[in-house]
Amino acid sequence: MATRTCRTVGCALVAFAVALGTARADDGDDDKTAAARRALIVLRMLAYDRGLATRSPGSEVVVFIVAGPDKRGRAERDTWRDGFALLPKVKVGGRPVRAVPIDYEDAAKLDALAARQHPAAMIVTEGLAGEADALRRVAGTRQVIAVSLREAEVRNGYAIGLIAGDRRDEIAINLEAARAEGARFGAGLLQLARIVDAGASQP
Repeated sequence: MATRTCRTVGCALVAFAVALGTARADDGDDDKTAAARRALIVLRMLAYDRGLATRSPGSEVVVFIVAGPDKRGRAERDTWRDGFALLPKVKVGGRPVRAVPIDYEDAAKLDALAARQHPAAMIVTEGLAGEADALRRVAGTRQVIAVSLREAEVRNGYAIGLIAGDRRDEIAINLEAARAEGARFGAGLLQLARIVDAGASQP
């Protein structure tokens, strides 16, 4: 895959545009390639965040993949993990990226991990709807961007969604949540995204 040779997210800008503009996996991509595309979009969004260095200091950009307790949550975790594994040389702001799969136990343990590792984002998988309030508190307290594949979760307080559409994935941003989680997204990203209203019903 072309993005394997891309050493920075800046040089992956074209791949990011392609990821937004091309059809989804059912047009021929295998699951790992589609997952790598989504992982690259997440990293590109982080590159648009002017608050990234403050929110996530250190020598690496850390991304948590927080898995729900059921089979669907673990399967989604593994898919994300495989996607990031296909992007070993991609950097954000000159820093390497480390994806950390986490089996969620409780908010206190997740908060402690976030306090130690300063993740820039946490991808929340299926099976954690009942923990949404606790996860949002961790995201706000530790200034971690919460990412979901489900629009309802974005409307209910996660910052970013990668939402499956008829032809392609779409970026949805809850600006209120993003600001509460410390993000300062540039206009370039906001022009590519669809802004959703917190708590509004899905059309």
